[in-house]
Amino acid sequence: MQKNWTIPGAFRESAERYRDLIAFNILDREWKSITYGEFFALSAAMAFFFTDEGLAKGQRVAILAENRLEWCAAYMAIQLAGGIAVPIDMHLGAHEVRNLLLDSEAWGVCFSAETAGNVAEALEGTGMREIRIDSPFPQGPGLSGFPEVSPDDIASIIYTSGTTGNPKGVILTHGNLCSDAKAVMDAGIVTHEDSILSILPFHHTYPFMCTFLVPVFLGATITLSPGMKAADMIAAIRERGVTVLVAVPRVLELMRNGILGRIRENRFSVILLGLMRLSSSVRRRFDINLGKLIFSSVLKNFGGLRFCASGGARLDPSVMSDLEALGFTVLEGYGLTETSPVITFNPPEKRKPGSAGKPLPGADIMIGEDGEVMVKGPMVFPGYYRNPEVTEASFDGGWFLTGDLGSKDPEGYLYITGRKKEVIILSSGKTVYPEDVEKPYSSIRLIKEICVTGMEKDGVAEALHGIIVPDMDYARDSFIGNIAEALRWKINGVSQGLPEYMRIKGFTMRQEPLPRTPLGKLRRFMVEAEMARPEPERPADTSLVEDAVGRRVFECIRAVMKEEVSVHSTDNLELDLGFDSLRRLEFLTSLEDAFSLDLPETFIAEVQTVGDVVEGLKAQLMGGETSGKRKTTWADILAKDPEEADKKEIALSFSPLETCEASIISFFLRSFIGLFFRLDIEGEENIPMSGGYIIAPNHESYLDGFLIAFSLSPEASRGLYFIGFQTYFTGTITSGLARLAHVIPIDPETYLQRALQMSSFVLRQGKAMCIFPEGGRSIDGNLMPFKKGIGILALELQTPVIPAHIEGSFEAMPRGARFMRPGRIRVRFGKPLSGIEVAAGEDKYQAFADRLKAEVQKLAGKQQG
Repeated sequence: MQKNWTIPGAFRESAERYRDLIAFNILDREWKSITYGEFFALSAAMAFFFTDEGLAKGQRVAILAENRLEWCAAYMAIQLAGGIAVPIDMHLGAHEVRNLLLDSEAWGVCFSAETAGNVAEALEGTGMREIRIDSPFPQGPGLSGFPEVSPDDIASIIYTSGTTGNPKGVILTHGNLCSDAKAVMDAGIVTHEDSILSILPFHHTYPFMCTFLVPVFLGATITLSPGMKAADMIAAIRERGVTVLVAVPRVLELMRNGILGRIRENRFSVILLGLMRLSSSVRRRFDINLGKLIFSSVLKNFGGLRFCASGGARLDPSVMSDLEALGFTVLEGYGLTETSPVITFNPPEKRKPGSAGKPLPGADIMIGEDGEVMVKGPMVFPGYYRNPEVTEASFDGGWFLTGDLGSKDPEGYLYITGRKKEVIILSSGKTVYPEDVEKPYSSIRLIKEICVTGMEKDGVAEALHGIIVPDMDYARDSFIGNIAEALRWKINGVSQGLPEYMRIKGFTMRQEPLPRTPLGKLRRFMVEAEMARPEPERPADTSLVEDAVGRRVFECIRAVMKEEVSVHSTDNLELDLGFDSLRRLEFLTSLEDAFSLDLPETFIAEVQTVGDVVEGLKAQLMGGETSGKRKTTWADILAKDPEEADKKEIALSFSPLETCEASIISFFLRSFIGLFFRLDIEGEENIPMSGGYIIAPNHESYLDGFLIAFSLSPEASRGLYFIGFQTYFTGTITSGLARLAHVIPIDPETYLQRALQMSSFVLRQGKAMCIFPEGGRSIDGNLMPFKKGIGILALELQTPVIPAHIEGSFEAMPRGARFMRPGRIRVRFGKPLSGIEVAAGEDKYQAFADRLKAEVQKLAGKQQG
């Protein structure tokens, strides 16, 4: 490549050299190919049209269109005519587009039929020219009348809002873009014989460089994908002989997840996943691609794909490792719009997961004292358009300050750790990179997206907070009725494996996707701004209240919430209305009363929005409604006996053989626990002589149920029952042990009503129940809020509740521990708690739960004292 090459000069040379070769593959009902000669002729015709219309050298011309052949031709035409291209995101609103056009002082705008409406609104009253690029252009007289351009002339102004705030116009010269293209070409990553799939928007410099400019300079083929759906991309790869896929991490992650999903559904999934681990190890240590042989049936769907390039955002190392284990080759790079954009790339011969790669030829990278990545080289931009103050602040001694934090290993590979402006400094002095925290929590299947921010007090971040978009499809398919509760326990499980300062201490759920750049980077400043913005008042949903079923559903919601609320059909029961498991159950009974229906208990777990409820009820009603059903109360629910199948699960009586087995197991476990943990028991006198009571202890460990059972006399423990999650007791052996241990296996999340009824039945039979009011194990040994279900049972059945506190089980076997540690454990029982006095309007059930928690805390204080 010549030293003083410019874009029009390189384009002319390429078009002449590769005139009869295919430049573009385009799907227009059927695939058709455009040669370099045809592409150059179209670009020249457009260029003549621009000059004939009065475009002068150095004037700005915006391009606002979807990825198409004419977008590329318009860009090259602007360069041939000596103009400056201003690519703009076609998804921006008319107001935003107008601001960018005015700031760039655009001469005109190139657009297509798809963007015509937006452009017309943006241009109203500006006097700027409108150029419809998907219409014919007359053939020009030649190229002799076009102005000469030099490497120092501006080729493009790229407006980027990036992830940190106000859009800035990045000036990129011909020298910037051509030097970066030369560096990529000299690295040997792409060759003249490659066919590159274009799926990312050309207005962003990463796909512009890698799927347009470099292929054109090389004489390679560009295949325009008909869409972003996996089926469209795979078909294009296979049918058009694509060899290079240029993507963002999200695309590769979906590709990985899709393949792994099919593998896990295979009956030989255990073997296949084991082969993946073997392939990954061999690939990592010896760079031998076993996956190409083992998973050839997967790879054949991707034709002759040589490698996948990843850029635009940080790629999760596990995504790269998994894809490479399957036989793909993944090359991750790094760059910014200000660096034209590529400055590093993993060389094909030695790739490192998690690394952004080594600097390209001509790029010089230094890590500043504060960890900021600094860049020098011919691809670095000269400054921001009409913004000298920001330009000056972006350079230090000739080095461009990227705003990214990173490090280099001894071999020169760059690792990006986060954005300088996004680092969270906690009040403890700890430095937290949000991406490092988001990664482990993103492994939770219920989390679709997460953004970690600081919980500030007086301008200082006290702890970390998560803004979470739940995977509602997964929640529905898994019958998760209380998403917040399920998330809380999953998050607690992940938190245990993280340092204290990296744990999120709370979270907020939202339905809308998190705001991102076109290439998938999280716009954290927008998330934080949305969190700080007060909720706007919403107009009433007239379509809901005007519908007969919808109106009664609306009335049921207001009755359950006991307040005036604005309800819309699109409101999520949990995310928008704040329904927990108990409120969902109250809502279910209210609907049954209002519509005189016996709804299945899973009905409320299967619906997500108010609209879902309305449609579900209409399906149940099947065109007929009844009325007059008496309002169901908690007393009614608890008085109803469980079904016969559920009674069998309770195991109120044992056969002689079962009695013998239970006695033997109990003897050995009681002896082991007494010796191994030196069990110390206080307050046994507070346990009633007969059944019909509840023991309510804190919950810190899997050991807690055993500790409570063996803190009682053998006679009392034989009449003690527990509620256990059904997923733990599905096998023949585990279900048998559950029966012997008086564990009632049921999922209270999905079947809360049945769980309450079965507990009530046990208590009415004169038996005792051990119920953990927190609903799950503590992550750090501290008490969590008590749920009001304990209050419903206690007050409606007038059942005494014995508060209990277990000390030492957290140290013996905390969450996540595989083995027990010996030590002293103390169990203290308090005096029975029965009815309480509550203020008018106060929720008596929650008040009882709160009072019970206070009693357990008192017991904890006595033990510590």
